[in-house]
Amino acid sequence: MLQAIRDKAMGLLGWIVIGLIIITFALFGLGSYLQDKSQVFVAKVNDVEISPRELQLAYQQQRARMERMLGDAYSPALIDDQMLKQTALNGLIQRQLLLQAAQKDGMLVSDQLLVAQIHAVPAFREDGSFSEEKYQRLIRQQGRLPAEFEYETRRMLQTEQLLNGLSQTAFVTADELDQAYRLRDQRRDFSYSIISSESFKKNVEISDEQIKQYYDQHSEKFVTPERVRLAYLRLSADALSENIQVDEEELVAYYEEKKESLLTQEQRRASHILIQVAAGADEETANSAKAEAEDLLKQIRNGSDFAELARQHSDDPGSAAQGGDLGFFAHGAMVPEFEKTVFSMEVGDVSEPVHTQFGFHIIKLAELRGTEIPALDEVREELIAQLNRRGLSDLFYEQFEQLSDVSYENPDSLDAAADALGLEVQTSDWLTASGGAGIGEYPKVVAIAFSEDVLEAGNNSEPIEVGDNDAIVVRVEQRQAAQATPLDTVREQIVEELRQQQAMEQAQASGEELMQQIKQGALMEDLDEADYITSHKAEGVTRATAAEHNPEVVRAVFKLSRPQAGASIDKGFKLNNGDYTVVHLTAVSDADPASMQEDARSQLEGGLENMRRSVTVSTMTADLRARANIVIPEESE
Repeated sequence: MLQAIRDKAMGLLGWIVIGLIIITFALFGLGSYLQDKSQVFVAKVNDVEISPRELQLAYQQQRARMERMLGDAYSPALIDDQMLKQTALNGLIQRQLLLQAAQKDGMLVSDQLLVAQIHAVPAFREDGSFSEEKYQRLIRQQGRLPAEFEYETRRMLQTEQLLNGLSQTAFVTADELDQAYRLRDQRRDFSYSIISSESFKKNVEISDEQIKQYYDQHSEKFVTPERVRLAYLRLSADALSENIQVDEEELVAYYEEKKESLLTQEQRRASHILIQVAAGADEETANSAKAEAEDLLKQIRNGSDFAELARQHSDDPGSAAQGGDLGFFAHGAMVPEFEKTVFSMEVGDVSEPVHTQFGFHIIKLAELRGTEIPALDEVREELIAQLNRRGLSDLFYEQFEQLSDVSYENPDSLDAAADALGLEVQTSDWLTASGGAGIGEYPKVVAIAFSEDVLEAGNNSEPIEVGDNDAIVVRVEQRQAAQATPLDTVREQIVEELRQQQAMEQAQASGEELMQQIKQGALMEDLDEADYITSHKAEGVTRATAAEHNPEVVRAVFKLSRPQAGASIDKGFKLNNGDYTVVHLTAVSDADPASMQEDARSQLEGGLENMRRSVTVSTMTADLRARANIVIPEESE
């Protein structure tokens, strides 16, 4: 049969097909068939591409920051992944714009500065000093190479040079500072009356005709929304943990694999006596301190107790009370001269006076911990916990993939997936597009339940991650269309809304009447006889001392223009709660900059400079973005 196909392929029809292929290649080129049509970047900034991997890493870092910030309140189900990715992408674009601007201005970062920056990262330190092993391990756990991290850190430092240089140009003049103080501590004298809408409600009568009319005119408000009941499967670590067992052979193999990383760094425990010498001290002072140290050393050599001499004579307040004991420390924790001496000593040795930037030290080496690998029994529990976590993660991922495949291959039922993974099909409460109880508390579950593929097509959803090692697959079991709520059900609600509406209108009408009386010469204090009016007087109020007054009224008062001498500014307006207020502003007094205390002046100046820095940086980045050529493939599709 195969031979027959070959024979026919080389007939007339075969030659026609080959000819068409040759013509097509000639016209369009072979490259058009071989090149990868897929996008290899998520954004391009002035011809510099941002890769999908960079975006994924930035997105993961963003999620990690949110998790740290929210603590126990964090839940993956509450995170809008799309918005988080967009935020991460915008951040990458801004960083690239700033980096290009810094490079254009010739800003460079030395190797020494790069090393210092990395060594200063707390996460890479162990027992007070930089750990190369920990640095390498943490970077590789993020799926990156140290060279990549160092490249990114160098770029970050370049960008910081630009931002720091720009922000340091921000300053505030003396006149601006004085004007800011005048406005910030400005005092205003005013009075105001509040007409309570609640007081009018008791006299409002609502007829059946009004209720019916309101119901008909606002029918869209009185609709019971569409709702669904979901069938779902839940795959969680809790259910899988009982399947994880670590045998002795696996533990021993893991111990052998981890041996190198279990190596402990050499540490030394030393005590010292410090005779302090101030920076810039003259030669005579330095020689005197050295002589004192040599005298103490002579006493130690003659049998005096080192710890007691440290308590009496050491100028290091942190260790003197402990007899000079500095505890255990590793390489990199002390200044070079001190460290060089300590790591060249034998246990029990007492050094000659060692000169450092702090003065003269007499050092005694008390104890050391060598480089050693702990025995298996010492780390058994820790390694078992690590293997359990790894096994649980692997098992969850394996079953997650199986859940995804089986529920996709059998889109009209969850039974096959339930049987394959030994899960129970559960049923939710009724849920609307706004959510509900149980799994309805997860926005991502609700969103996918009301998606076209699940709600309209009736398919199983894809697995939805709602926590660490916790995923849900749903399908719509029952669906109830939106329907009008009967008038009798919402009658009381309508009555309350109409009463509130009419009470607010009456309060406003009463307030406007008061305004008219004030314009005709009536005094505010003579207008509060009614029980629905409360009057207040405020004298010398500043923005910072207005806590006892209605905040909406205070904000409005400080927006009013300055009244002429002997005159007033009057205004009436509705408050957010439906009450109406009438304001009577009589005087405005600016603060006197000459009365400002020096510390208050410095604090205000610092705040204004910070605000100006922020505005300057925001303006520059907005300008860079406006002038840049930015291509985002998803937006152009």
